Amino acid sequence: MRCHRRALIYGPLAFVLAACVANPSPNRGTSSRSRTVAQNGGGSCLDTLHASDSIVTIVKMNVAPQDPKTTLPRDFENLFVEAFRPAFSVPSTLPLSVVTGLAPCDSVGSRCIGGVLNVGAVAYVTAYNDGTLSSPAIVDVALTRSLVTNLRSALETMSQNQAVPWMGHTDSLPVVLTLVPEEQPDTVPASRYAFRAQIPRYDVPFSYAAMPLAGVNARYPASARLVGAEDSVTLAFTVEADGTIASESIDLVSASYRDFVTSVVDALGNTRYHPAHLGDCPVATRMKQRFVFRAPQ
Repeated sequence: MRCHRRALIYGPLAFVLAACVANPSPNRGTSSRSRTVAQNGGGSCLDTLHASDSIVTIVKMNVAPQDPKTTLPRDFENLFVEAFRPAFSVPSTLPLSVVTGLAPCDSVGSRCIGGVLNVGAVAYVTAYNDGTLSSPAIVDVALTRSLVTNLRSALETMSQNQAVPWMGHTDSLPVVLTLVPEEQPDTVPASRYAFRAQIPRYDVPFSYAAMPLAGVNARYPASARLVGAEDSVTLAFTVEADGTIASESIDLVSASYRDFVTSVVDALGNTRYHPAHLGDCPVATRMKQRFVFRAPQ
């Protein structure tokens, strides 16, 4: 389940305030859209592993209001995706490298019996009643530049063609668009399918990335010290195979104060995690973490 979220554009990054986020795991399915075969990034340790088989994953588009108190106009989601699909070009290859665990996993979810490559992206955009869109801010969840490039191009084409569905008396509507694998393709209208991808699955033990023993040195902001503010910041982000955080992948799940978010993002830029492993190979993976700020005594 992915909860409705409110976008906050801050500097070069797109942050998202939300109640909760959870990425669905890929599963088998079919679609009338073109199939594209996922390929690993060239020259990585992942290329040396032999995939046990592959999963035909349906990638769908969800459309939700950024403000959870807002309701989408009737049929807006399906009509939006139907207008998006002809403008979207499915990448001929998907050089995927981000791995997520396959169940069963241990009690804390840090180690799993296998792994599968992940695909997806998130875009934050404002729809206007003249059929146009604002420039999208895109979170590259799976570090797949070709997918992000084609997603951006499709949204720009929709805007140029004034193809955004009519919204009645609403002048503008900030929305969040997610391209995500669909666990149960039969539960959603076929009109929301974007494409399908044949993704390798590995029957090799997988372990998620781990924070360094020294932790993440997110400093308590001086501005918060003046008022004694406290907060928790939850971020989703992709840890690359070398343990660094991919800045283009950062997604803000929940927070109240911008200065706390800035502190965490700055700290992550200077932190090297213990990378995820698929067998003996270090690999990129997606994770979510909560950072708590307490007022100094």
